[in-house]
Amino acid sequence: MFVKNLENVQGDERDVIFISTVYGPEQPGARVHQRFGPINSVVGHRRLNVLFTRAKEKVVVFSSMDSTDILPNESTGRGVGILKDYLVYSSTGKLDAGTTSGREPDSDFEIVVAMRLRQQGFDVVPQVGVAGYFIDLGVKDPRNPDVFLLGIECDGATYHSAKSARDRDRLREEALRQKKWNIYRIWSTDWFRDPDRETSKLLAYIRQLLRP
Repeated sequence: MFVKNLENVQGDERDVIFISTVYGPEQPGARVHQRFGPINSVVGHRRLNVLFTRAKEKVVVFSSMDSTDILPNESTGRGVGILKDYLVYSSTGKLDAGTTSGREPDSDFEIVVAMRLRQQGFDVVPQVGVAGYFIDLGVKDPRNPDVFLLGIECDGATYHSAKSARDRDRLREEALRQKKWNIYRIWSTDWFRDPDRETSKLLAYIRQLLRP
């Protein structure tokens, strides 16, 4: 067994590594001071990479802060953003939590679905980037705004008759699920036939994901 700080963990390996983030609020509910010591240095990201790869079997993370407490900006080092991403991964198991691309929705269908969800209080982001793909709509987890609870694919009528598109999307969906994404697919024909029914089905699925 060894106990070391971030700067001294180098070639050591153990079956299980316990990581304490050390940083956190001075009291419950307080803002976390954005001072992360060696993590914010020019080599902070490299030191974190070493730390996160020391375990042969298992890593257990202890933290009194979560990813939403870390606020990277242009002046912070790469390590701060990596620490934030690692806390997201630790709590969700997602290898790629998704990024906001800034792209507009691809269709009016996506706009309508997003509008229905926003009316129910959900934060919906169009064209979320994950593993080189774009998911039509990402629904933020109301318990943690750093995390997408669900990805929604909105498929148009031409999709049904395009075998190549179906095969491509099947492989794409498999890749996203391997990264621990929940994917929900909506067919445009079903939606426009009965949007209230399809909205109810979608909301029921979201509530199921939110159950403890």
